Parts: sequence; C-alpha cells; structure tokens
Amino acid sequence: MTTKRITTGWRGFSTAKESAYGTPTALATAFNFEGPITDVQPNEIQTDENEITGLNELAMQEILNWKLDGSHQQRAMPHNMAHFLSMVMGKVTTDQPDNTNDPTVYRHYIERDLVNIVLPSLTMVEYDGIAAKRFSGLFGKSVKISGERGDFVKLEAQFGGMGKEESNSDSKPTVAGESYLRYGDVNFIRGGSLSGSVGSGDLAVGGSPTSLQGDLQSFEWTIDNQAQTIYEMGDSSSYVSRVERGDKFNQSLSAVFEMQDDTHKTGLINGSEYVMNIPITGAVIADGVGSYNFSCDIIFPKVVYKEAKKDRDGEIVTVNAEFQVLEDTTYGSVIVKIINEQAAYLS
Repeated sequence: MTTKRITTGWRGFSTAKESAYGTPTALATAFNFEGPITDVQPNEIQTDENEITGLNELAMQEILNWKLDGSHQQRAMPHNMAHFLSMVMGKVTTDQPDNTNDPTVYRHYIERDLVNIVLPSLTMVEYDGIAAKRFSGLFGKSVKISGERGDFVKLEAQFGGMGKEESNSDSKPTVAGESYLRYGDVNFIRGGSLSGSVGSGDLAVGGSPTSLQGDLQSFEWTIDNQAQTIYEMGDSSSYVSRVERGDKFNQSLSAVFEMQDDTHKTGLINGSEYVMNIPITGAVIADGVGSYNFSCDIIFPKVVYKEAKKDRDGEIVTVNAEFQVLEDTTYGSVIVKIINEQAAYLS
C-alpha cells in the first residue's frame, strides 16, 4: 500500500454560467489553491431509530440528499478576485476601455445583483492526485479579501454545489498569467466623492480624499450573499434543485492603522459618512501601449465608522477601525472594478 499525494492536483472552473442549474459547462480557467480538498457529503440522513421495528437497534439508514461545501484559498490576483466575486455578487458589466490602443484589456464592474434572486452557477473539476471529479451547480457564498504589511493580498472564497460528483477526463485548463498582488500594491483612501457610472464606464473617486496608505497595517473585507439551497418537491435526484441568495447581503470591513491624530474618533463621534476606496494596482499590462495595470478597486460609496478603538503594537499607538458599510441610493453599497485580460465572467 502506498500513500497518495495531491502535489499533481489542480482545480479548474468554467467562467461561463451554466445554461440551467446543474448542467455542466466547459472549463475555461485553472487556479492554484490552498486549503481542503473538495468533496460531497450527505446532507440529510434518515434511520429507523424512532420506529418500532421489533429490533433493539437501528436496522436501516438512507441518505435522503447530498450537499457540497467547499472553500478556495489563494493569494489574490485580479482574475481570481473577479471570478469569485462575480459568483457571490452576481452582476458583471464588462467593456474595453481602449479597444484601439489596448485591445487585450478588459474592465469588469462587479455589483450585487438585486434583481435576480437565483444565484448563477458554474462548473468545477478538481483533480486530487488520484482522480478528477466534476462538480456541477457550483455557486458562490462569500469572499474575504485581506492584506497586511510585508505579505501578499489574500483571497478566501466559500462555495457550495448541488452535491453531485462525477468522474471526469477533461484536461487542466490554462492558469492565467497574472502576478499575485502584494502589500506594496495596496492603497486605502477615505473621503472624496464618487462620480460617473458603471454604464458610462467612467466611475471614479474624486474630490479631495485622504490616503491612509502609509498608516495602514492591515485590512479585511468580507461579503456574504447568505445563499440558500433548495431541494424542490418532486425532484427525486437527491441533489440541490436551485440556489437563491438570502434576503440581504452581509458585509464587514475593518482595518488597523498607525494612529496619527483623532480623525478616526472624530468621524465616529460625528457619524461622518465617507466614500471608501481600496485600490490595488499591480503590474502594467504589457500588450498594446501599456496604459493599464492589472488592478482591483474595491469602492464603497458610503461607510461610517462603527468602531475606532485605540490599541498598541509594541509601543506604537494603533487604531482598530471597523466600518459599517451602508447603501447609497445611487451607487449601492459596493462596486468592484477589475482590469485584466479576461474577456468575460458569467457570460
């Protein structure tokens, strides 16, 4: 008997939506990953423990239905951020900012889909070093993006599936040639004003915002769509029939700053509302004239301080800031703008 290793393993995804929930679609991209291996599990198990059977102990067990709960952990790049955020948030608007001079560059605006309750689904194939398995009906649940000094920006996504697992012989798709984003690529901007729109492709933070880049020690943002799996009456497959988002999206946003003044506490006391922007700008996209960078801008149209508590890091005075993400009547609660060379998500 020999041990089995996952060193040759891989994880591939479709980028196009499934035409109907659980109908597999072709793989288009692969991501390196950390964390647990994907596996389906029984969701509901029934036994005859409450029935009088004439026997002292259980005599039967039946798996009523199946589920899939998985996670994807990886250093962040624009491509994997766009992929998983689109699964969780549901709405993607894609254009080309300069098709003439930079024809390989695409811009993706990712927003919460408040029109469609049913979540989009994709297909994933995972090779664990032993066998390749296809998981259809894959849906996003939450994404956490975090960063700290001296490290890479990190991504952690939680996903689910219909619970169906099939043998698969597809080849590993291509891993996108994007560099991982680093602490030196991160800015953290508070204030200013938001102008333009997604539809016109000119959404921008202007005015006189304050960059907290030099004071920032770490940040963390999470968005969760509260996904709900539904096993419909009359569906005897034992798999999830469809998936809907919850009533509300849940978000958390926090950061640790070196304290320079009382503006954090003043903002908390006054209930000041701010535009918040976390632009993460990576390498130049070399194709064309090189006017664009691989990048991700996480834009919050309206936030307030929820907490601004002083702390210490050794002898350094710090602020543990927690923000309440609010919904703006024009722009919503969050818009993520990603620039890379991927043509589409959820197409």
